[in-house]
Amino acid sequence: MRPHQIALTALLLIACNNKATTDSGTPCEVPVANAGADLDVALGSAANLDGSASTVCARLKDAASYEWSLEIAPPGSALDASALTVNASPDAVNTSFTPDVAGDYTFSLVVSDGSNESAPDYMVVRVASSDLPPIADCGSDLTGRIGESLSLDGTGSSDPEGAPLDYTWTFTDVPTCSALTSADIYNGAGATPTVVPDCDGIYTVALVVSDGAQYSEPDVCYLNIASANRVPTADAGVSVEFGVCSDNPFRLNGNGSYDLDADPLTYAWSLLTAPVDSATSDASFSDTSAADPEFTWDVAGTYVFQLQVSDGAAWSSPDIVSFTVDNEALNRRPVANAGADVTLDVEVDCESSSYVWTCGECESVDFELDGSATFDADGDRLSYLWSEPTGSVRIRNPFGAITEAVIPGQPAEFEVAHTMNLTVSLTVEDCAASDQDELTVTYSCTGVQP
Repeated sequence: MRPHQIALTALLLIACNNKATTDSGTPCEVPVANAGADLDVALGSAANLDGSASTVCARLKDAASYEWSLEIAPPGSALDASALTVNASPDAVNTSFTPDVAGDYTFSLVVSDGSNESAPDYMVVRVASSDLPPIADCGSDLTGRIGESLSLDGTGSSDPEGAPLDYTWTFTDVPTCSALTSADIYNGAGATPTVVPDCDGIYTVALVVSDGAQYSEPDVCYLNIASANRVPTADAGVSVEFGVCSDNPFRLNGNGSYDLDADPLTYAWSLLTAPVDSATSDASFSDTSAADPEFTWDVAGTYVFQLQVSDGAAWSSPDIVSFTVDNEALNRRPVANAGADVTLDVEVDCESSSYVWTCGECESVDFELDGSATFDADGDRLSYLWSEPTGSVRIRNPFGAITEAVIPGQPAEFEVAHTMNLTVSLTVEDCAASDQDELTVTYSCTGVQP
């Protein structure tokens, strides 16, 4: 090789070495695995493994890989590393598993940056069995006909530790006309058995579940069997006597109506009687076919209503309810209660320069106004109004029984307490009378030496 070629080669080597240093920077440290703190979980609950505290050289972070391994499992466990759930593999920085038996599970984590591999770090998941009994759930009550198959549903049953369940279904009572026994419950050891009733009446079915160690309390369901349609029952609700402050319109309630065959119901409301001077009629209902319509009244007195319901095959007997609006009643004044007085002491740090103290502003402060102790002896609906005449208190919702209020920031002076005594009023009103109560807000702003 000629001398100038040797010199050129040397320069190229120097340049390459300088480029490698520039590209790679400081040599990377070997990664350090951190499998996280030991965990305590209940049997059946997921345990979350977190390797995010591991350290990998910043410029090799994209090449980093994580390998979790289950080193030790408690006796009786069928789990291995494949039980880790993220991407069905143990190579995610965060992963989890659900233990299958109580005991200690020891995991290791190894981190690689593509060039170097960390030493393993270990963590332990301690799994305790609270050994709570399972809970039986036999599902909803059922209605049906003689000879029809009814499906029971115990799939809502559960075990606190997530253990598999065994099911036991039994008849605890059957109609006197029935020859059925618990042996007639088809698949009575399954979660969803079936029953074919043989006569009309109420059948009582109980479900008990076991987790292999303990039995649940029984849960009871009823089978209501009828070979012919049964007439529904109307329930027009309870009668009401309003004082002076009656709602207008007021709402009726027929939701207590029912059908023993669980057939869907239609509703028919009608006005039976009204006060002498009233011009109301069935047209005063918001909807005569609704379960809970509104009724708009026009004069004081007693309004009597009738409700009937139909299951599509038969109409119920009527049920009667009355609503009385009494303008002659003595209205009792509500009693306002604005709550306890409020004291707010705020401080701010001051700075000294050439023996002159300069203070910032005391920060704004929030507090609560609570008028919930206000009451009305007649149970009338009340309106609320909070006010503060100077405007020093900003009330977020002046019309709420409970509301937040704020005093804005105030100027401060070193070692001087600037105090404001503010009066907040609460006015409450029913439809005919009102009352007022006050509370005092004492606010103090002081500049202090830090």
